[in-house]
Amino acid sequence: MLDGHRTSMRLEPSMWTALEEIAGRERMSVNDVCSRIKNRLEEQNRRKGTTADSSDVTLTSAVRTFIVSYFRNAQTEDGHSRAGHGRGGDPFVGTPFELPPDDDGDASSGTGGPTGNGSEVSGSIKPPGSSGRAATGLEA
Repeated sequence: MLDGHRTSMRLEPSMWTALEEIAGRERMSVNDVCSRIKNRLEEQNRRKGTTADSSDVTLTSAVRTFIVSYFRNAQTEDGHSRAGHGRGGDPFVGTPFELPPDDDGDASSGTGGPTGNGSEVSGSIKPPGSSGRAATGLEA
């Protein structure tokens, strides 16, 4: 329920997990975070003279943008260093796109993207520590 209205949105499981982490860190409920995002979006539209019907920003896209922005604002060089970013390693380690070891036991043999021969690497994308919720119309 957001502002007394039943609301649903479709988010990927990793986005729900990130939203839950933000809410916990900020000592708010997921509903409170989403309500605040919705209110900020409405205020931005009001200040621009845009109505919700004419805005090209949906609540779902606003929530995704907020999540990415929240964590980007929290990033540090120390955090990137500890994660091994920028050292020629595999930037996908610890993400939903990390590959399991192949038959030779080498997890770094792929990039999680195009393989160079035009074919895509297939596999299940599941965020580490996923709560197991499907990306279907879950209530915010």
